[in-house]
Amino acid sequence: MITPREQWTPAQKRADKRDEDAARARGYSYYQQVQELIRTGDLAGAVRAINPFPSGHNGHSHIETVQAVATAQVQAGELLAAVATAQRLPYDDTRGDLIGAVVKVLLQRGDVAGAQWLAATVSGFRYVSVMKQIAEAQQQAGDGEAARYTLVQARERAEGFSEGDPKSGYFRSYYLSDIAKAQVQLGDVAGATHTAQLITHQEERGWAFRAIEEHTANAADTARRDAGLA
Repeated sequence: MITPREQWTPAQKRADKRDEDAARARGYSYYQQVQELIRTGDLAGAVRAINPFPSGHNGHSHIETVQAVATAQVQAGELLAAVATAQRLPYDDTRGDLIGAVVKVLLQRGDVAGAQWLAATVSGFRYVSVMKQIAEAQQQAGDGEAARYTLVQARERAEGFSEGDPKSGYFRSYYLSDIAKAQVQLGDVAGATHTAQLITHQEERGWAFRAIEEHTANAADTARRDAGLA
């Protein structure tokens, strides 16, 4: 029968702490070894080192090591390999950050379709930031209509986020507010207003509407100046 942790004796707690410290030290040492392989240009060796990842290492070090390899793959242009490595990460946010880095490279190459396909694989909150990247690239390419639709897709996903709490953050409202501000930057005041009306947290809602008001006021000022010059 396993004794609950809260009922452990002082000796058991000390032994557990020693095991935890040893695992952390092994994990950090392994992370440094993999980083050295990356630094010296042996990316293939770094990939082999984490496939499979050795057992008995601290979980945080595992994540950092896999992240380091995936980041190096992105920097080397090995995008498909980086995506495959990112899938081994246990958390949506860390996977999303790495896939976002791949999306950025694809957009720099002009591959919007590839970026969109990859964005669809992102789970959790990072989906919003990835879609914002795509919308910005579409706007810069002169396809404002597509950019607006991309942000509508981001909004539809964000509507399903949990609201959160005061301790961990008002997730749904925060990301909806972020999308509203992005819509304002694209000049989509109607879309931004729609998004802002979905926000339930008062502070985030206020920031979104202030961004809309400032954009509207600036646009009116610009129109008046242009009329005066005509």
